[in-house]
Order: sequence, then structure tokens, then C-alpha cells
Amino acid sequence: MTLAADDIERILNAVETIEASLSVLAEKQSMPRETYRTDRESRDVVERRFVKLTEATLDIAETVVAHEQGVPPESNPAAMVALDEVDVFARTSRVEMVQAARFRNVLAHTYGDTIDHDDVYTALQDLERYRDFLYDVRRYLDEVGAL
Repeated sequence: MTLAADDIERILNAVETIEASLSVLAEKQSMPRETYRTDRESRDVVERRFVKLTEATLDIAETVVAHEQGVPPESNPAAMVALDEVDVFARTSRVEMVQAARFRNVLAHTYGDTIDHDDVYTALQDLERYRDFLYDVRRYLDEVGAL
């Protein structure tokens, strides 16, 4: 069964969000850790972009899983596990994407100094998981004839 046009549009919009967020985050990668810790505005930008980035990856996962399995996943981490189970991941690490889903939950539900800024800075230095995710999503869309 082919993906519905609305689902394809939803996925492509999420891909654009991921690409835009990765661009902003990549610009912030060169910031030294100490500068990141003390620059509230940069932290806010990075944290917000990570939330948008992971919400977009989760939206893609939920859309594809619902299409492939007929039911949406039960949780954000389960969405990534299910995406791997329906063979979307080739380059992407299931473990890393489950961690990304949990990371989104932490960022979305904490604020101020309760966020571990070192954890966010460490995540900022490893954006490759999201690039791999985009590669795999494009490959999947090509395989199902959506592109």
C-alpha cells in the first residue's frame, strides 16, 4: 500500500524542519563548551532546535510506523524501535535514535538550570545520527515510490 499524499507531505515538511535545525545546530558546534554554558541565548537556541529536530524525527517515525504497521507507536522511544523493525534504518542506529527520543522528552519537560548543559553540548557535537536518519528516510521514500 502506497503512502497517502498527506503522509508524504507531512514527512517532507518534517524533513525540511530537520534540515533547517541541523543547519542552525551545525553553526553552534564550534562554540567552546564554557561559552555554551554561560551564553543563555545560545543555549536557548540549541535546546529549541533540538526539540524541533527530534519532534520532526518522531513525526516521521509515527507516520511511517502507522502506515507500515497499521497502528501508531505507543511512545516516542517505541516509535524509533518500530521504525527499525519495519526496516527503515540502514545507517541509523536504533539505540541512538531511542536516546534522541528520550533526550527530546528531557528538553521538553525541563527548563533553566535543571537541564544538564553538558549533556546538551555533548549532543550538539554529535549530529551525525540525524543526518543518517535523513538518509534512511529518503531511501525509504524512494523505495516506496513516494519521491
